[in-house]
Amino acid sequence: MVPSSSTVRRSIVAQALRVAGAAVALQCAATAQAQQAPQALLGVYYGNQGWAMDQLKAMEAWQGKRHAVVNLFTDWCNRTKTMDNLFKQQLPAIWANGNVPVITWEPFLCGASATPADVLVRASRGEYDAYLKTWAARLKTFLAGPDGTLGTADDRRVYIRLAHEMNGNWYPWSVGLGGNGPGHYVETWRRTRAIFSGLNIDARTVQWIWAVNNVDAPNARAEDAYPGDGLVDWIAIDGYNWGTSQSWSSWQTPAQVFDPMAVRLRNASTRPLALTETAATTANRGVVDLAAKSTWITGLFSYATSTDVRMLVWFNEDKETDWAIFGGSNGTETYKAGRTSYKAYTAYRQGVQAGAFVPGNPAPNARVLTDTQFQGGW
Repeated sequence: MVPSSSTVRRSIVAQALRVAGAAVALQCAATAQAQQAPQALLGVYYGNQGWAMDQLKAMEAWQGKRHAVVNLFTDWCNRTKTMDNLFKQQLPAIWANGNVPVITWEPFLCGASATPADVLVRASRGEYDAYLKTWAARLKTFLAGPDGTLGTADDRRVYIRLAHEMNGNWYPWSVGLGGNGPGHYVETWRRTRAIFSGLNIDARTVQWIWAVNNVDAPNARAEDAYPGDGLVDWIAIDGYNWGTSQSWSSWQTPAQVFDPMAVRLRNASTRPLALTETAATTANRGVVDLAAKSTWITGLFSYATSTDVRMLVWFNEDKETDWAIFGGSNGTETYKAGRTSYKAYTAYRQGVQAGAFVPGNPAPNARVLTDTQFQGGW
């Protein structure tokens, strides 16, 4: 039977509605997927603690993306010059570049040799409280911004990574050395946070990162030194692919480096996970293997997005081996900024382009990141 013209029109309209409905459903699904896509704050350790910002600017120009966070290291040296350098020079330089500082705050008392082996025992009973109060007050001034008042639109913000890698055996604050125990670490953390709270410095401007090494040293189980979710804003792991650069090391994938500790930390805490120090060498079975390092870099980005890592910080310095991916001894391309040429890894530049890696963006956000991004809460 031949259908009537009205029946044909109704059929066409019904089909169009079905197609439109399917398109809307697909669009909604794509939007939901995009909204739920894993995101990680893009970070780096580079620029000589804020003193060489030209290096950091060159790296950001090369990769076409600003870093959300920049890691730097400072100690517990109770000297005016040390604190002036940090609060008047280093932190403002990083902030002015549109990055949130990650302050790795190491309990070295003006150097390793001046630091007692039982530094945590002493800190836990309040021997350094006067210094901590002075330091916290200086930080509050920095956080308050140009108007000098905390809680206004020009406030700044930082992350504090206090006494990191306490589950290793290479720092005076290691919990298995010098009479220091996990309880001393936890009490030191608690006392320090209480000092900041007493100055009304809260999670809007400071986020506290508890960072461990990816492997425990003997007698130093990471979880035993965990202060608890009530005192920690982020949990973090430091881990490297040492390849065959050391007599004791072998090539490891990102999953092999991080998975064992990540599982443990997520069982102990509900806080967002960061990788606050990571890098890979080219040393692979006795050769400089640029291709293997490039593959590892690509694998790291994939690992971070697939495992809900919320902050990813590359340790960009050739130190024990060739960790750097920009400005180091090796690379797969060359970038020239002014008169300086930088060796760099194409795989890193390509990897950071993914929308999952969040840059610093001070134009719409005077505080560089949104509150949600800053707190890792998406």
